[in-house]
Amino acid sequence: MEATAAGAVVARASFAADIAALLPLWTDLAANAVEPNPFYGPALLPPALDAFGGEWPRLAIVQDRHGRLLALSPLARLHGYSRLPVSYLATWMHPHCFFAAPLIRRGYEKAALAALFDLAEKDGAFFRLRHLDASGPIFAAARAVAAENGRLTGESGRYERALLGAGYETEAYLQSALRGKKRKELRRLRTRLEEEGAVAFETLRDRTALPGWTADFLALESAGWKGREGTALASDPAASQFFADALLRACDGGALRFHRLTHDGRPIAMIVNFIDGGAGFSFKIAYDEAYARYSPGVMLEIELMKALEAERGLSFIDSCASKDHPMINSLWRERRTIVALNVSRRDAPSKLLFSILTNLEKTGEARRARLRAAANREAGDGGL
Repeated sequence: MEATAAGAVVARASFAADIAALLPLWTDLAANAVEPNPFYGPALLPPALDAFGGEWPRLAIVQDRHGRLLALSPLARLHGYSRLPVSYLATWMHPHCFFAAPLIRRGYEKAALAALFDLAEKDGAFFRLRHLDASGPIFAAARAVAAENGRLTGESGRYERALLGAGYETEAYLQSALRGKKRKELRRLRTRLEEEGAVAFETLRDRTALPGWTADFLALESAGWKGREGTALASDPAASQFFADALLRACDGGALRFHRLTHDGRPIAMIVNFIDGGAGFSFKIAYDEAYARYSPGVMLEIELMKALEAERGLSFIDSCASKDHPMINSLWRERRTIVALNVSRRDAPSKLLFSILTNLEKTGEARRARLRAAANREAGDGGL
């Protein structure tokens, strides 16, 4: 596929086999992206493509005439939308990807998006940008470029997830986020645990220790409910290999933040975060269910908050959690709104189909919202 846009910008799609040649340009793009996204960066995306890519996705890149990389995104062809048998092109997300903003060089948002839209024009009924920050520059630029180029847009899947902003002091933050009774209970649990053995918060500092930490995490997660349900990373050889490769590459690139809480030297909770371009992303957390009565996951998150106070240049940490995650929602007060944006083709028949799909989706979302509201009312009545 090839497309051109104004400003001597050229877009083309290539297969994953071309990745090695892109790595220096890709690293430079990630360092200058208008919205950091480690899931599409040179540390995490290549092992994801190896583990989960198959024939698709294809890697869409936007370059200027001098070869400088202006944008990069994995794209996949998907089938079926709003219960209709239509095919469309979308930003690709594997099961362990939690943000899907294309990497776009700061200052080139409109030119890069125009090129990506042209690239998607002949491949499906519409183009879907998944998991964007609703208040971010890419979402705003995508809507503007679509309108300027005669395309329709429609958003869907909007939800909020917990966010930890910068410039806080942990104890003061927790005082405002948690009730006094809850804080007292957490202190009591910490004291009880310390009475039974030494408790320590540790951060991975030595690359040579990474394989051992990785194995400990996989074992810890697999021993819990995810292992029983078959959703743990260790339940899938491809997923566990992706995890190990991604952590190693992120460590070498300086983006990995790996922490654990130990009891008498034994890991009882572990968390993996990535920090890229001043933005943090929580990736995976696991804890030993034998210690569940002590809330080790909460203890670890609080220790992590203290550690992040000293992280220079950090603007926020995205929890990457579900909208109704009970633990992190109670700790972190801020929210980040995540949304998908659909972009139509230019021709009239495609716009008509796009309008039909958009209306069907809105109707479906409204119906599901009414059903949720009714269920909540019934649950409330039952508790009277």
